[in-house]
Amino acid sequence: MFVLHLLLTCLLLVSASVAQVLPFSNDSAAGVIWTFENGTWIENLAVRQNGEVLCTSLSKAALYLVNPFEHVASLVHQFEPTEGLLGISEIENDVFVVASANVSLATSEAYPGSAKMWKIDMAAWTLGEPDVVTLIANLTDVVLPDGIATLDNEIGLVLLADAAKGIVWRVDTTTGDYSVAIQDKLFTTDNKLIPLGVDGIHILDDQLYFTNFGNNAFGRVGISANGSATGPIEIIANMTIPDDFAIADNGTAYLAGDNSLYRYRQDGQVDILVGGPNSLVLEGCTSAQLGRTRMDKNVLYIGTNGGLLAPVDGVIHGGQLVAVNVGLFE
Repeated sequence: MFVLHLLLTCLLLVSASVAQVLPFSNDSAAGVIWTFENGTWIENLAVRQNGEVLCTSLSKAALYLVNPFEHVASLVHQFEPTEGLLGISEIENDVFVVASANVSLATSEAYPGSAKMWKIDMAAWTLGEPDVVTLIANLTDVVLPDGIATLDNEIGLVLLADAAKGIVWRVDTTTGDYSVAIQDKLFTTDNKLIPLGVDGIHILDDQLYFTNFGNNAFGRVGISANGSATGPIEIIANMTIPDDFAIADNGTAYLAGDNSLYRYRQDGQVDILVGGPNSLVLEGCTSAQLGRTRMDKNVLYIGTNGGLLAPVDGVIHGGQLVAVNVGLFE
C-alpha cells in the first residue's frame, strides 16, 4: 500500500510539473512560458540537461535563463551593449559557447571585426555570484556569427555559421583557433533585401543540416570528423525565411520562420504546425529547441523577437519563450 501511495504521489508531482511546463488550453498547441520586456530580441536557445532554457538576446546583449517548469527568468550575464548575442551550443555537460557581434538590427549587418566567441560555465553558475563567462576568441575574420553546432565535445570543436560571408567556420574552443570548414555558393544569398545566407546549423548522423535565410532554403551536407564536406550540398526543402531549428533523432526538423513553425519530414513533406505569416502566436520567431527531460519530451521551445522588425499588428511586443506541444501533431 505504501509503495502504491508513493507511486501515485510521484505521478501527481510529474503531472503537476507537466501542467506547469505545458500551459496549453484544450484547443491550442502553444503556450507562452515567459515574456521579456519590449525591445528584447531573443535570437537563440539552448536547453540544459535539467530542462532550463538559455536564451540569447541580440538586442539586449544579454544571456537569460528561463525555468519553464516554474515560469521564472534570471539574467545570467550582461554583456557590453555592442556584443549582441547570437548562436549558442553546449560543448560539454552544462558548459556552453555563445557567439556575439555588434549587429545593426535595422540592416542585419554586423560591424567588421566585432565577432567573438565566449564560454559560459553554467555548472559553476549561481545567481548573484561572480560571472562564469570567459572570452574564447576574437573572430576578426567572421562577419556575422550565427548558428553554432558542436562537432566534437571531447576536444571542444564546434562549427559556426557566418550568415554574411556564407561560410561555416571550424572553431577550437580550447585554443581559440578557427578556420574555414565549408565554403559554398549554396551558403550565400543574392537577396538584397535579406542579405543573410547560412543561418541555423545542426549535426545529425554525420550530416550538417542548415538553413539559408535569404534563399528560403533548408539543406544538408555530409561532413567528416573535422567538419569538412564529404560530398555536395543538397537543398531538401524550401520555406519562407527559415531561421534556426531543432532536429529530432528521427530526422524530423522543426524550423522557426515567418511567424510560423514549420515541420520537415524525411520524406520531404513540409507543413506549418503553428502560426502563420500574419499570426501573433509566434510573432518574430527566431529559434527552436526540443525539451530534454521526461516532463517536456514532446515540447519544442521557440524564441521570438516580438516583431521588433516587422510587427504584425503595428505594435512591438516583448520577445517570448513559447512552448509548443509537438506531440499533438504526431
